[in-house]
Amino acid sequence: MRIRVVLCLTGALLAVGLAFLTNSNKTAENTAEAKQNAVQIFRSGGQWKARFDFAQDAPVWAFERSALTQRDERSWRSESWTIETPGVTLERIGIFDTFVAEGRSVPREVVISFRPLNKDLIADYSPAIIMSDGSLAIFGGHFTAFPLESRELPEDLEEPRDFSSLISLTADDAPVLFKGELVSRAEDIGSHYVYIGDIKLAANTSVVTILDPGLPNWISTQLIDFTPMVFSSYNQKMGQHKSIRPMVMVSWAGAEAIEQGVSGSVSSGLIAMRIGSRRLLNETPSERRFMQWFIAHEAAHFWLGDTIGYKSRDDMWITEGGADFLAMSMMAKQDPEFDSRGFFANARTDCAASLQLGTLAGALKRNDQQAAYTCGFLFALVVDRAGQSRGEGFGDFVHRLIVTNTNGQVSAHEWLVAARAFGVDSSQITLLEAMIRGHNTDPLSMIESLLSDVHSTPLVKLN
Repeated sequence: MRIRVVLCLTGALLAVGLAFLTNSNKTAENTAEAKQNAVQIFRSGGQWKARFDFAQDAPVWAFERSALTQRDERSWRSESWTIETPGVTLERIGIFDTFVAEGRSVPREVVISFRPLNKDLIADYSPAIIMSDGSLAIFGGHFTAFPLESRELPEDLEEPRDFSSLISLTADDAPVLFKGELVSRAEDIGSHYVYIGDIKLAANTSVVTILDPGLPNWISTQLIDFTPMVFSSYNQKMGQHKSIRPMVMVSWAGAEAIEQGVSGSVSSGLIAMRIGSRRLLNETPSERRFMQWFIAHEAAHFWLGDTIGYKSRDDMWITEGGADFLAMSMMAKQDPEFDSRGFFANARTDCAASLQLGTLAGALKRNDQQAAYTCGFLFALVVDRAGQSRGEGFGDFVHRLIVTNTNGQVSAHEWLVAARAFGVDSSQITLLEAMIRGHNTDPLSMIESLLSDVHSTPLVKLN
Protein backbone atom coordinates (compact mmCIF):
# COMPACT_ATOMS: atom_id res chain seq x y z
CA MET A 1 0.00 0.00 0.00
CA ARG A 2 1.27 3.44 -0.85
CA ILE A 3 1.84 5.70 2.10
CA ARG A 4 -0.39 8.75 2.30
CA VAL A 5 1.46 12.03 1.94
CA VAL A 6 0.06 15.35 3.10
CA LEU A 7 1.88 18.62 2.49
CA CYS A 8 1.46 21.20 5.22
CA LEU A 9 2.58 24.75 6.02
CA THR A 10 5.79 25.74 7.72
CA GLY A 11 7.98 24.15 10.35
CA ALA A 12 11.53 23.24 11.19
CA LEU A 13 13.72 21.13 13.31
CA LEU A 14 17.01 20.15 14.60
CA ALA A 15 17.93 17.36 16.83
CA VAL A 16 20.94 17.92 18.87
CA GLY A 17 23.74 15.67 17.50
CA LEU A 18 26.66 14.59 19.63
CA ALA A 19 30.29 13.89 18.63
CA PHE A 20 33.10 12.61 20.76
CA LEU A 21 36.87 12.10 21.21
CA THR A 22 39.25 9.94 23.18
CA ASN A 23 42.96 9.67 24.11
CA SER A 24 44.56 11.07 27.20
CA ASN A 25 47.74 11.86 25.29
CA LYS A 26 47.48 15.38 23.88
CA THR A 27 49.35 14.58 20.68
CA ALA A 28 47.06 11.62 20.06
CA GLU A 29 44.04 13.81 20.75
CA ASN A 30 45.10 16.34 18.15
CA THR A 31 45.64 13.54 15.63
CA ALA A 32 42.21 12.05 16.41
CA GLU A 33 40.49 15.38 15.88
CA ALA A 34 41.65 15.37 12.26
CA LYS A 35 40.30 11.85 11.67
CA GLN A 36 36.79 10.72 10.86
CA ASN A 37 35.02 7.39 10.87
CA ALA A 38 33.00 6.47 7.78
CA VAL A 39 29.79 4.45 8.09
CA GLN A 40 27.80 3.16 5.13
CA ILE A 41 24.26 1.97 5.88
CA PHE A 42 22.76 0.05 2.98
CA ARG A 43 20.00 -2.32 2.00
CA SER A 44 20.82 -5.06 -0.46
CA GLY A 45 18.36 -7.76 -1.48
CA GLY A 46 16.05 -6.82 1.37
CA GLN A 47 18.80 -7.16 4.03
CA TRP A 48 19.98 -4.10 5.99
CA LYS A 49 23.67 -3.84 6.77
CA ALA A 50 26.18 -1.24 7.97
CA ARG A 51 29.92 -1.08 7.29
CA PHE A 52 32.07 0.82 9.78
CA ASP A 53 35.45 2.08 8.56
CA PHE A 54 37.24 3.21 11.70
CA ALA A 55 39.81 6.00 11.45
CA GLN A 56 42.29 4.54 13.95
CA ASP A 57 43.17 1.45 15.92
CA ALA A 58 41.45 1.01 19.29
CA PRO A 59 40.63 -1.97 21.52
CA VAL A 60 37.12 -0.61 22.11
CA TRP A 61 34.73 1.57 20.10
CA ALA A 62 31.83 2.89 22.19
CA PHE A 63 28.56 4.15 20.72
CA GLU A 64 27.78 7.68 21.77
CA ARG A 65 24.01 7.01 21.85
CA SER A 66 23.52 3.93 24.01
CA ALA A 67 20.11 4.49 25.62
CA LEU A 68 18.19 1.48 26.92
CA THR A 69 14.67 0.48 25.91
CA GLN A 70 11.91 2.13 27.92
CA ARG A 71 9.91 -1.01 28.56
CA ASP A 72 12.56 -3.44 29.87
CA GLU A 73 15.68 -1.22 30.18
CA ARG A 74 17.80 -3.42 27.94
CA SER A 75 20.28 -2.67 25.19
CA TRP A 76 18.37 -2.57 21.90
CA ARG A 77 21.46 -3.30 19.78
CA SER A 78 21.74 -6.85 21.15
CA GLU A 79 18.25 -7.47 19.76
CA SER A 80 18.80 -5.70 16.43
CA TRP A 81 22.46 -6.07 15.38
CA THR A 82 24.46 -9.15 14.27
CA ILE A 83 28.22 -8.74 13.80
CA GLU A 84 29.52 -10.41 10.63
CA THR A 85 33.21 -9.50 11.02
CA PRO A 86 35.40 -11.94 13.00
CA GLY A 87 37.49 -10.65 15.90
CA VAL A 88 34.95 -8.29 17.47
CA THR A 89 32.02 -8.65 19.88
CA LEU A 90 29.13 -6.39 20.91
CA GLU A 91 29.17 -5.76 24.66
CA ARG A 92 27.69 -3.37 27.23
CA ILE A 93 30.39 -1.56 29.22
CA GLY A 94 29.14 0.89 31.81
CA ILE A 95 26.49 3.02 30.13
CA PHE A 96 27.76 2.35 26.59
CA ASP A 97 27.19 -0.29 23.93
CA THR A 98 30.59 -1.13 22.48
CA PHE A 99 32.52 -3.05 19.85
CA VAL A 100 35.26 -4.92 21.76
CA ALA A 101 38.31 -6.47 20.13
CA GLU A 102 39.00 -10.15 20.73
CA GLY A 103 42.65 -9.30 20.09
CA ARG A 104 44.58 -6.06 20.55
CA SER A 105 42.42 -3.88 18.30
CA VAL A 106 39.00 -3.81 16.71
CA PRO A 107 39.34 -4.47 12.94
CA ARG A 108 39.44 -1.24 10.99
CA GLU A 109 36.44 -2.49 8.97
CA VAL A 110 33.45 -4.00 10.78
CA VAL A 111 30.27 -5.12 9.03
CA ILE A 112 26.98 -5.77 10.78
CA SER A 113 23.58 -6.92 9.55
CA PHE A 114 20.62 -5.47 11.41
CA ARG A 115 16.88 -5.69 11.74
CA PRO A 116 15.33 -2.22 11.94
CA LEU A 117 13.84 -1.89 15.41
CA ASN A 118 10.91 0.33 16.34
CA LYS A 119 11.12 0.61 20.12
CA ASP A 120 10.90 3.59 22.44
CA LEU A 121 14.22 4.35 24.15
CA ILE A 122 14.90 6.22 27.37
CA ALA A 123 15.59 9.85 26.43
CA ASP A 124 16.67 9.03 22.86
CA TYR A 125 15.23 8.43 19.42
CA SER A 126 13.81 5.10 18.27
CA PRO A 127 16.32 3.27 16.03
CA ALA A 128 13.66 3.06 13.32
CA ILE A 129 10.15 4.28 12.59
CA ILE A 130 8.23 1.48 10.87
CA MET A 131 4.91 2.02 9.12
CA SER A 132 2.17 -0.60 8.81
CA ASP A 133 2.86 -0.99 5.06
CA GLY A 134 6.56 -1.77 5.65
CA SER A 135 8.02 1.61 4.75
CA LEU A 136 10.35 2.98 7.40
CA ALA A 137 12.81 5.62 8.54
CA ILE A 138 16.24 4.87 10.02
CA PHE A 139 18.02 7.13 12.52
CA GLY A 140 21.64 7.80 11.61
CA GLY A 141 22.81 9.02 15.01
CA HIS A 142 22.97 5.50 16.45
CA PHE A 143 25.93 4.62 14.21
CA THR A 144 28.40 7.15 15.65
CA ALA A 145 31.18 5.76 17.88
CA PHE A 146 34.27 6.99 19.73
CA PRO A 147 37.45 5.07 20.73
CA LEU A 148 38.46 3.98 24.21
CA GLU A 149 41.92 2.94 25.37
CA SER A 150 40.69 -0.17 27.21
CA ARG A 151 37.64 -1.98 28.58
CA GLU A 152 38.12 -0.09 31.86
CA LEU A 153 36.13 3.14 31.61
CA PRO A 154 37.47 6.27 33.29
CA GLU A 155 35.54 6.88 36.50
CA ASP A 156 34.31 10.25 35.32
CA LEU A 157 33.15 9.12 31.86
CA GLU A 158 29.42 9.88 32.02
CA GLU A 159 29.19 11.47 28.57
CA PRO A 160 30.51 10.24 25.21
CA ARG A 161 33.70 11.72 23.83
CA ASP A 162 34.06 13.74 20.66
CA PHE A 163 34.86 11.78 17.50
CA SER A 164 33.47 12.58 14.06
CA SER A 165 31.62 10.12 11.81
CA LEU A 166 30.51 10.56 8.20
CA ILE A 167 27.38 8.43 7.73
CA SER A 168 25.64 7.66 4.45
CA LEU A 169 22.59 5.54 3.52
CA THR A 170 21.37 3.80 0.36
CA ALA A 171 18.49 1.36 -0.22
CA ASP A 172 19.18 -0.84 -3.25
CA ASP A 173 18.43 1.45 -6.20
CA ALA A 174 15.39 3.08 -4.59
CA PRO A 175 15.27 6.81 -3.82
CA VAL A 176 15.24 7.85 -0.17
CA LEU A 177 13.77 10.94 1.48
CA PHE A 178 16.37 13.02 3.34
CA LYS A 179 15.81 16.55 4.64
CA GLY A 180 12.61 16.77 2.63
CA GLU A 181 14.25 15.86 -0.69
CA LEU A 182 14.28 12.63 -2.70
CA VAL A 183 17.87 11.48 -3.33
CA SER A 184 19.55 8.28 -4.51
CA ARG A 185 22.04 8.40 -1.63
CA ALA A 186 21.67 10.24 1.69
CA GLU A 187 25.05 11.77 2.54
CA ASP A 188 26.32 12.95 5.93
CA ILE A 189 23.05 12.09 7.66
CA GLY A 190 24.37 12.64 11.20
CA SER A 191 21.56 12.65 13.74
CA HIS A 192 18.76 12.62 11.16
CA TYR A 193 16.15 10.11 10.09
CA VAL A 194 16.16 8.93 6.48
CA TYR A 195 12.84 7.68 5.09
CA ILE A 196 12.67 4.69 2.75
CA GLY A 197 9.31 4.12 1.06
CA ASP A 198 7.05 4.80 -1.90
CA ILE A 199 6.41 8.54 -1.85
CA LYS A 200 5.73 11.38 -4.25
CA LEU A 201 6.43 14.99 -3.40
CA ALA A 202 4.70 18.06 -4.73
CA ALA A 203 6.94 20.98 -5.63
CA ASN A 204 7.24 24.19 -3.61
CA THR A 205 6.04 22.82 -0.29
CA SER A 206 7.72 23.73 2.99
CA VAL A 207 6.71 20.81 5.23
CA VAL A 208 6.24 17.15 4.27
CA THR A 209 3.83 15.14 6.39
CA ILE A 210 3.92 11.34 6.04
CA LEU A 211 0.98 9.44 7.52
CA ASP A 212 0.81 5.72 8.15
CA PRO A 213 -2.03 4.25 6.06
CA GLY A 214 -3.08 2.25 9.12
CA LEU A 215 -3.97 5.35 11.17
CA PRO A 216 -7.64 5.75 12.14
CA ASN A 217 -9.25 8.23 9.75
CA TRP A 218 -10.11 10.76 12.44
CA ILE A 219 -6.46 11.02 13.53
CA SER A 220 -5.33 11.53 9.93
CA THR A 221 -7.95 14.25 9.57
CA GLN A 222 -6.71 16.01 12.72
CA LEU A 223 -3.15 15.90 11.44
CA ILE A 224 -4.22 17.29 8.08
CA ASP A 225 -6.45 20.06 9.44
CA PHE A 226 -4.98 21.05 12.81
CA THR A 227 -1.25 20.87 12.07
CA PRO A 228 -1.13 23.66 9.43
CA MET A 229 -3.03 25.99 11.76
CA VAL A 230 -0.55 25.33 14.57
CA PHE A 231 2.47 25.99 12.35
CA SER A 232 0.92 29.16 10.98
CA SER A 233 0.14 30.49 14.45
CA TYR A 234 3.62 29.74 15.79
CA ASN A 235 5.24 31.26 12.74
CA GLN A 236 3.33 34.51 13.21
CA LYS A 237 4.41 34.79 16.84
CA MET A 238 7.94 33.40 16.84
CA GLY A 239 9.10 34.08 13.28
CA GLN A 240 10.60 31.70 10.74
CA HIS A 241 12.20 28.52 12.07
CA LYS A 242 15.56 27.34 10.80
CA SER A 243 14.85 24.23 8.72
CA ILE A 244 14.25 24.52 5.00
CA ARG A 245 11.84 21.62 4.50
CA PRO A 246 11.12 19.63 7.68
CA MET A 247 9.00 16.50 7.91
CA VAL A 248 6.22 15.23 10.15
CA MET A 249 6.04 11.42 10.24
CA VAL A 250 3.27 9.56 12.06
CA SER A 251 3.22 5.77 12.50
CA TRP A 252 0.44 3.52 13.82
CA ALA A 253 1.46 0.97 16.48
CA GLY A 254 -1.92 -0.78 16.41
CA ALA A 255 -4.96 -1.01 18.67
CA GLU A 256 -3.25 -3.58 20.89
CA ALA A 257 -0.05 -1.63 21.39
CA ILE A 258 1.57 -2.37 24.75
CA GLU A 259 2.77 1.20 25.15
CA GLN A 260 -0.69 2.68 24.69
CA GLY A 261 -1.31 6.24 23.62
CA VAL A 262 1.05 8.61 21.86
CA SER A 263 4.79 9.11 21.97
CA GLY A 264 6.86 11.51 19.99
CA SER A 265 10.24 13.06 19.44
CA VAL A 266 11.86 15.89 17.53
CA SER A 267 15.08 15.15 15.68
CA SER A 268 16.94 16.93 12.90
CA GLY A 269 14.33 18.01 10.39
CA LEU A 270 11.61 15.71 11.70
CA ILE A 271 8.74 15.41 14.14
CA ALA A 272 8.10 11.70 14.68
CA MET A 273 4.90 10.48 16.33
CA ARG A 274 3.99 6.91 17.26
CA ILE A 275 0.33 6.31 17.99
CA GLY A 276 -1.37 3.15 19.16
CA SER A 277 -4.23 2.23 21.47
CA ARG A 278 -7.69 0.70 21.31
CA ARG A 279 -9.09 3.84 22.91
CA LEU A 280 -7.82 5.89 19.95
CA LEU A 281 -9.74 3.91 17.33
CA ASN A 282 -12.77 6.18 17.66
CA GLU A 283 -12.90 9.94 18.06
CA THR A 284 -14.17 11.45 21.30
CA PRO A 285 -13.83 15.05 22.53
CA SER A 286 -11.20 14.04 25.09
CA GLU A 287 -9.17 12.00 22.58
CA ARG A 288 -9.38 14.77 19.98
CA ARG A 289 -8.20 17.27 22.57
CA PHE A 290 -5.36 14.96 23.58
CA MET A 291 -4.25 14.56 19.95
CA GLN A 292 -4.32 18.30 19.33
CA TRP A 293 -2.31 18.93 22.49
CA PHE A 294 0.33 16.46 21.37
CA ILE A 295 0.58 18.03 17.90
CA ALA A 296 0.89 21.52 19.42
CA HIS A 297 3.64 20.44 21.84
CA GLU A 298 5.74 18.64 19.22
CA ALA A 299 5.29 21.42 16.65
CA ALA A 300 6.55 23.95 19.20
CA HIS A 301 9.91 22.19 19.13
CA PHE A 302 10.48 23.34 15.56
CA TRP A 303 11.19 26.69 17.20
CA LEU A 304 11.94 25.99 20.87
CA GLY A 305 14.37 23.12 20.73
CA ASP A 306 15.40 23.26 17.10
CA THR A 307 15.87 26.91 16.18
CA ILE A 308 16.86 27.78 19.76
CA GLY A 309 17.90 25.09 22.25
CA TYR A 310 19.66 24.68 25.57
CA LYS A 311 23.42 24.43 26.10
CA SER A 312 23.30 21.89 28.93
CA ARG A 313 20.92 18.94 29.39
CA ASP A 314 20.40 20.21 32.96
CA ASP A 315 18.50 23.08 31.36
CA MET A 316 16.10 20.93 29.36
CA TRP A 317 13.28 22.84 31.09
CA ILE A 318 13.94 25.70 28.64
CA THR A 319 12.57 23.69 25.71
CA GLU A 320 10.25 21.11 27.27
CA GLY A 321 8.50 23.44 29.70
CA GLY A 322 8.36 26.13 27.04
CA ALA A 323 6.81 23.72 24.52
CA ASP A 324 4.21 22.70 27.11
CA PHE A 325 3.33 26.35 27.66
CA LEU A 326 3.05 27.09 23.95
CA ALA A 327 0.83 24.02 23.51
CA MET A 328 -1.42 25.05 26.40
CA SER A 329 -1.68 28.56 25.00
CA MET A 330 -2.70 27.15 21.63
CA MET A 331 -5.32 24.88 23.17
CA ALA A 332 -6.72 27.58 25.46
CA LYS A 333 -7.23 29.87 22.46
CA GLN A 334 -8.93 27.45 20.12
CA ASP A 335 -10.85 25.19 22.56
CA PRO A 336 -13.09 26.83 25.22
CA GLU A 337 -13.43 23.46 26.99
CA PHE A 338 -9.71 22.96 27.48
CA ASP A 339 -8.92 22.88 31.22
CA SER A 340 -6.03 25.31 31.40
CA ARG A 341 -6.66 25.88 35.11
CA GLY A 342 -6.33 22.19 35.82
CA PHE A 343 -3.14 22.01 33.79
CA PHE A 344 -1.66 24.89 35.77
CA ALA A 345 -2.66 23.35 39.11
CA ASN A 346 -1.07 20.01 38.22
CA ALA A 347 2.14 21.69 37.06
CA ARG A 348 2.36 23.68 40.31
CA THR A 349 1.89 20.58 42.47
CA ASP A 350 4.24 18.38 40.46
CA CYS A 351 6.98 21.00 40.21
CA ALA A 352 6.89 21.52 43.99
CA ALA A 353 7.15 17.77 44.57
CA SER A 354 10.20 17.59 42.28
CA LEU A 355 11.95 20.54 43.92
CA GLN A 356 11.37 18.98 47.33
CA LEU A 357 13.90 16.34 46.21
CA GLY A 358 16.50 18.80 44.94
CA THR A 359 17.20 21.56 42.42
CA LEU A 360 15.75 21.74 38.94
CA ALA A 361 19.28 21.63 37.49
CA GLY A 362 19.84 18.30 39.23
CA ALA A 363 16.55 16.71 38.15
CA LEU A 364 17.98 14.61 35.29
CA LYS A 365 20.69 13.18 37.54
CA ARG A 366 17.97 11.87 39.86
CA ASN A 367 15.98 10.56 36.86
CA ASP A 368 13.20 13.13 37.26
CA GLN A 369 12.64 14.24 33.67
CA GLN A 370 9.10 15.39 34.43
CA ALA A 371 10.47 18.34 36.42
CA ALA A 372 11.70 19.90 33.17
CA TYR A 373 8.13 19.97 31.86
CA THR A 374 6.27 21.12 34.97
CA CYS A 375 8.72 23.67 36.38
CA GLY A 376 9.69 24.89 32.92
CA PHE A 377 6.00 25.46 32.18
CA LEU A 378 5.66 27.64 35.28
CA PHE A 379 8.77 29.62 34.34
CA ALA A 380 7.31 30.28 30.88
CA LEU A 381 4.09 31.43 32.53
CA VAL A 382 6.03 34.00 34.58
CA VAL A 383 7.59 35.38 31.40
CA ASP A 384 4.24 35.45 29.62
CA ARG A 385 2.70 37.46 32.46
CA ALA A 386 5.55 39.98 32.32
CA GLY A 387 4.70 40.93 28.75
CA GLN A 388 0.91 40.99 28.90
CA SER A 389 0.56 44.64 29.90
CA ARG A 390 2.13 45.66 26.57
CA GLY A 391 0.38 43.01 24.50
CA GLU A 392 3.30 40.57 24.34
CA GLY A 393 3.65 37.00 25.58
CA PHE A 394 5.92 34.00 25.78
CA GLY A 395 5.98 33.56 22.00
CA ASP A 396 7.46 37.04 21.65
CA PHE A 397 10.06 36.10 24.27
CA VAL A 398 11.05 33.00 22.29
CA HIS A 399 11.36 35.12 19.15
CA ARG A 400 13.76 37.45 20.99
CA LEU A 401 15.83 34.46 22.17
CA ILE A 402 16.09 33.26 18.56
CA VAL A 403 17.11 36.67 17.24
CA THR A 404 19.58 37.40 20.05
CA ASN A 405 21.30 34.01 20.31
CA THR A 406 22.38 33.42 16.73
CA ASN A 407 24.37 30.31 17.68
CA GLY A 408 21.06 28.55 18.39
CA GLN A 409 21.73 27.83 22.06
CA VAL A 410 20.91 29.50 25.35
CA SER A 411 22.04 28.75 28.91
CA ALA A 412 19.91 29.05 32.03
CA HIS A 413 21.77 32.24 32.94
CA GLU A 414 21.19 33.75 29.50
CA TRP A 415 17.51 32.77 29.68
CA LEU A 416 17.18 34.57 33.03
CA VAL A 417 18.95 37.66 31.71
CA ALA A 418 16.54 37.70 28.77
CA ALA A 419 13.59 37.21 31.14
CA ARG A 420 14.65 40.21 33.20
CA ALA A 421 14.96 42.30 30.02
CA PHE A 422 11.47 41.13 29.00
CA GLY A 423 10.02 42.51 32.23
CA VAL A 424 10.25 39.79 34.88
CA ASP A 425 11.01 41.68 38.11
CA SER A 426 14.09 41.16 40.26
CA SER A 427 12.29 39.33 43.08
CA GLN A 428 10.94 36.76 40.61
CA ILE A 429 14.37 36.34 39.01
CA THR A 430 15.79 35.60 42.48
CA LEU A 431 13.13 32.93 43.04
CA LEU A 432 13.78 31.40 39.63
CA GLU A 433 17.52 31.23 40.28
CA ALA A 434 16.91 29.55 43.64
CA MET A 435 14.59 26.97 42.09
CA ILE A 436 17.07 26.17 39.32
CA ARG A 437 20.26 25.83 41.37
CA GLY A 438 19.61 26.89 44.97
CA HIS A 439 18.42 25.14 48.11
CA ASN A 440 14.64 24.80 48.22
CA THR A 441 13.34 24.22 51.72
CA ASP A 442 9.73 25.14 50.90
CA PRO A 443 9.29 24.97 47.12
CA LEU A 444 5.49 25.26 47.17
CA SER A 445 5.70 28.59 48.99
CA MET A 446 8.32 29.75 46.50
CA ILE A 447 6.02 28.82 43.61
CA GLU A 448 3.10 30.61 45.27
CA SER A 449 5.22 33.76 45.60
CA LEU A 450 6.44 33.45 42.04
CA LEU A 451 2.92 33.13 40.61
CA SER A 452 0.84 35.17 43.04
CA ASP A 453 -0.96 37.06 40.27
CA VAL A 454 -2.03 33.94 38.33
CA HIS A 455 -4.82 33.11 40.78
CA SER A 456 -6.61 36.36 39.99
CA THR A 457 -6.40 36.28 36.17
CA PRO A 458 -7.84 33.68 33.78
CA LEU A 459 -5.34 31.50 31.96
CA VAL A 460 -7.44 31.48 28.79
CA LYS A 461 -6.09 34.96 27.98
CA LEU A 462 -2.62 33.60 27.33
CA ASN A 463 -0.76 35.22 24.43
